[in-house]
This record gives sequence, C-alpha cells and structure tokens, in this order.
Amino acid sequence: MSDLQPEPVLDLAVLAALRELGGNDEPGLADELVLLFLEDSSRRVRALEDALASGDRTGLLRTAHTLRSSSVNVGARRVARICTELETLAREGSVRDAAFRVRELARAVAAVREAHGALRRAA
Repeated sequence: MSDLQPEPVLDLAVLAALRELGGNDEPGLADELVLLFLEDSSRRVRALEDALASGDRTGLLRTAHTLRSSSVNVGARRVARICTELETLAREGSVRDAAFRVRELARAVAAVREAHGALRRAA
C-alpha cells in the first residue's frame, strides 16, 4: 500500500461479499457479522489491556491472533494489521512496546464502529 493512500477502515469488497453471501435469504448478514465483531472486539481489547497489565505474553499473542482472524473476516483491515503487529511484539517479548499498539487498536475498533454506522445510515 502506498504511503499516499490512507489505509481503509473497512474493506468494502469484503462487506459486499458478505452481503452477497447472505443473498435474499439473509440481506442483513453483513451488518450482523460486523455488529458481532464490534461486540467481541471490545471484549478482546479489554483482554489485551489485562494481558499487558499482567505481562501475559501468551494471552497477548492469543487474543491478538483471534481478533486478527475475526477482523479479516469482516474487512477491518487496520484492526487486522495492528493485531499482526501485536502478535509480533508478543512473540518477541516486547510486551511493554505493545501498550501503544493496544491503544491504537482501540481507536481502530472505534473507527470501524463509526464507519459501519455511517454505511448503515447511508443505505
């Protein structure tokens, strides 16, 4: 990705694929999945904060990995990238350096919430 183009909060192609997957039978599937992601991601950010506070590298790694996987599924690309960085930091033992990334992750999740809300209002 070019430094000149900002990283998208939500990958619209992934959302379109989820809408297509739901088809006429489940037209709200994409929205439902993003809402479930947002609910789960809030819990996972808190779990990451707890792992940081206790120095739990394994907890940090596992939680970041799980959140990365679910973020990819709904097209939350920035969240996925930050989770990948957190996984790397946890593997390297840089838990102290991960605090900044967890704060950045919380902001990225909030951006997904905002972007999804804007998409729903525009629909």
